[in-house]
Amino acid sequence: MADAPAQAPKPGMDRRGAILGGVMLGGLGILAVWLLAAVFVSRSGTAAASPTPNPSDFTYADAKAAPVLQLTDQDGSPFTLSSLQGHPVLVFFGYTHCPDVCPATVGIVNEAVTAAGAGPRAVFVSIDPERDSVAAMKSYLKYLPPFYTGLSGTPDQIKQNSQGWGVQYAKVETGSASGYAMAHTADLYLVDAQGRLRAHFPFGTQAGPVISALKALLAETPVPSDAPVTTAPTGGAPTASAVLTPAPTAVPGALAARVISSAVWAGGPSPVILTVGDSTGVLLDGTVPVDVTVTGAGGAAAGPAVRAVAVKPWGEQVVYYVATVSIPSPGEWQLVLQSGDGRTGSAAVDALDQGTSAPLGAMAPDIHTPTLADVGGVERAVTTQPNPDLRLSQTSTSDARAAGKPYVLVVDSARFKVSPLCGRALVMVRYLLDRWPDVAFIHLEPFEYQVITEEPVLSGTIDNPPLNQWSRAFGIGDAVWPAVKMPWAFIVDGQGIVRAKYEGIIGSTDVDVIVSLITGNGVVGG
Repeated sequence: MADAPAQAPKPGMDRRGAILGGVMLGGLGILAVWLLAAVFVSRSGTAAASPTPNPSDFTYADAKAAPVLQLTDQDGSPFTLSSLQGHPVLVFFGYTHCPDVCPATVGIVNEAVTAAGAGPRAVFVSIDPERDSVAAMKSYLKYLPPFYTGLSGTPDQIKQNSQGWGVQYAKVETGSASGYAMAHTADLYLVDAQGRLRAHFPFGTQAGPVISALKALLAETPVPSDAPVTTAPTGGAPTASAVLTPAPTAVPGALAARVISSAVWAGGPSPVILTVGDSTGVLLDGTVPVDVTVTGAGGAAAGPAVRAVAVKPWGEQVVYYVATVSIPSPGEWQLVLQSGDGRTGSAAVDALDQGTSAPLGAMAPDIHTPTLADVGGVERAVTTQPNPDLRLSQTSTSDARAAGKPYVLVVDSARFKVSPLCGRALVMVRYLLDRWPDVAFIHLEPFEYQVITEEPVLSGTIDNPPLNQWSRAFGIGDAVWPAVKMPWAFIVDGQGIVRAKYEGIIGSTDVDVIVSLITGNGVVGG
């Protein structure tokens, strides 16, 4: 796949230009405002729903060589698109400190690649060379599936490569302790196995058209036999919530399993979300039963086999298997799978220490988290998120419990960013509100703060922020998971039992699948 130079796309000639959502922007200042507005308007629930787009709306009739990408990857090695020859590639530009747009794009890419099957790759190009060094990019990718490559470079290199793709970006000083932001073109580009630019998806495009385009390219040019990707990350401190496994080598009669959960916990009934396929990468459809056994050193079973529940969330194409397992202690374990037709497979997991956080399988704390009504309608008293979705502040955990209603509690702060991940869970959960009207989605600000002249002011220092009483009630703030380990999400069923929880990286698939499981809406055969 040659990195042949391509003429920079010209706005107004086709969709390959730096046209954001079909609107030509007059300047980077407008770009910054538009990007922020687009994110919040599209997720506020007030805008009219757009009709489902046809995949052909995003593809090009004339396939031309993709623009040059010649940067440095997360391992410090020179990178060109030719290194991914034979694979369709999704390319997008962003930065690791991005609080909303980039995580949304990552979610779409994850969903699309998972649904399309083995073979596609994703390339994340940083437009923030000041902060996104090779080491920073490698750290960020530890928590993403192994089909990603992260690229960084010098300011001049980033500028030259971005211009080739028609990508605009600019630093935006926010005046906050978390530092500056970057406004940037947030489109997703699809390159085929021959290195030709085949499609362009504006920001806000959901996964469906991307999945269709990927499948078309895979049918057009089957991936080479080396489709399995590099091994997943190992080790890491408790902040490493992701427990990703590499795609297994094809073995006749074997099951190919991949852990999707962004957190698996020791010491309780922890749900593990998996995709399970055959040796060719075709995913099982839920009609074949799968049993899962936790094994330790030497292959010794740590407990009895557990029947996984097949779950297909509404509107999804992928069937997930959820095995609720008990892992004796934190550390590395193996999951051994056996299907009803005799095939076997395995996947590795790194179980995390629950610390004092609300334990899985136990009743959630019976507390009344503050709602908008409790604070006289003062938004800033319950959320520090700019342009918040106030549906997240209407219901208390005690209200949901009294009504026998499942709830998802998101403990996150958009203003007081104690980690680069702060604010991202709030963005993610907005995508799920309309999908699950019978589930309460609740936002809890984790820290003590005061509202002074309409501005939230932390009651302490950002390096040691004081947790409020409701966060402490959910067990956050111990030596294992101190206050600076944010965000959190707790999923509680209609009986008030904690069924799942996540810290740090929280995927929309995690929440979607577990909510499907506990409500029964999407359980295959249920």
